[in-house]
Amino acid sequence: MIYFFEKVLIGGKEKIVPLKEQGLVDTLNVSMPKSVTQDQPVGSIFYTHWATKVSPSSGKPYYRCTYGSVYSDTMSGSSIKTAYTELKKKIEEATKKTKEAEDLGAEFDEVFSEADKAPEETPKPEPEVKKDPTLLENIIKDAKLTPPKSVEGFYVSEQDWNILVRNVMNHVNTMIIGPTGCGKTSVVQEICKRMGKKLHIFDMGTMIDPISSLLGVHRLEKGESIFDYAKFTQVIKEPCVILLDELSRAPLTTMNILFSCLDDRRNLNIEIACGSGEREIQVHPEVTFMATANVGAEYSGTNSMDRALVNRFFPLELGGIPPKEEEIVLMTRTGIDKKNSELIVKVANNIRSLNKKQEISVSLSIRETLMVSRLVHDGWSLAEAMEMTYLPLYEGTKQEGERSTVYKTISSY
Repeated sequence: MIYFFEKVLIGGKEKIVPLKEQGLVDTLNVSMPKSVTQDQPVGSIFYTHWATKVSPSSGKPYYRCTYGSVYSDTMSGSSIKTAYTELKKKIEEATKKTKEAEDLGAEFDEVFSEADKAPEETPKPEPEVKKDPTLLENIIKDAKLTPPKSVEGFYVSEQDWNILVRNVMNHVNTMIIGPTGCGKTSVVQEICKRMGKKLHIFDMGTMIDPISSLLGVHRLEKGESIFDYAKFTQVIKEPCVILLDELSRAPLTTMNILFSCLDDRRNLNIEIACGSGEREIQVHPEVTFMATANVGAEYSGTNSMDRALVNRFFPLELGGIPPKEEEIVLMTRTGIDKKNSELIVKVANNIRSLNKKQEISVSLSIRETLMVSRLVHDGWSLAEAMEMTYLPLYEGTKQEGERSTVYKTISSY
């Protein structure tokens, strides 16, 4: 078998391609010895007895021609000339048939005008499915629900703010955990203010008798015993946000009273009510329970909360305020200058670092840095303000104990 190839110019590059009508794929690349092809002009014809199709594991197949390839000027053998002449004849006949088919198609187009042709249907684009915005997208778009900025004197991270707004909207019980003074109560108040929600705060740490504080008490009136329902029994009947502040300080019996309010039952049992009084009160569907809690060994007045109670809340731990944001809050709320605010935050963060390393038992919150800032604003020196505010929080003296460690940190500035 004899195979013929031609050097052509494709895209500005010289390539070797098989001639048509030989049963070869004319779109595949051809590999020939450069010693045979590189000096020959475009249009040169080559032939070979071996044209092997190679299919590599990766990449496009190609033809490899390694033996007997010559260019057209040396095509002297009679059998080569005959084979080449026959191939040219086949190509000419195939080209002629193709040309006749094209002419016939052109003639057909002339006979039938555009008006007589069936109009081509333009495919209709599929209707765009509009997705409803998610709740989070709606929260972010709502201008009145934008997280407060530190220049407003209050800071909470965007992520913490958005999850709290979402939980209030969906009436999800939420327990906010964090160190004292980090703004747990304030953030709930700010959210309710912006959302127009009525807020009722119950200080759980002051409840000596949870039954009387949450349910009510029996009183004598005109010689008769009546049951005086507590405020809590009334506010759960209306749409509102109820903040159980400092829940970790509440007496343990409080948990048993709250269980049925916080789970799927959503009711408050008042078995001690008498006569015609209500013995079970349904919690309004639009009541949202929020709680704040301090967790840690340094909070000696707190109680270990029942796991069953904690599981009835969505837990959210408020993170610390970034240094730059804290500086802005101090300047906004107390009027001190930038230099003093930077120093106050720098010293406070060093003391907080000592607490993380467990070298001291108590950390500092923004509540303490605000106290220092107000003293500085009112005329006390920075060192005096920090000593008066920070040192009483620690045991020992300026010479020994935790107080000594904090005093040294303050004195280093």
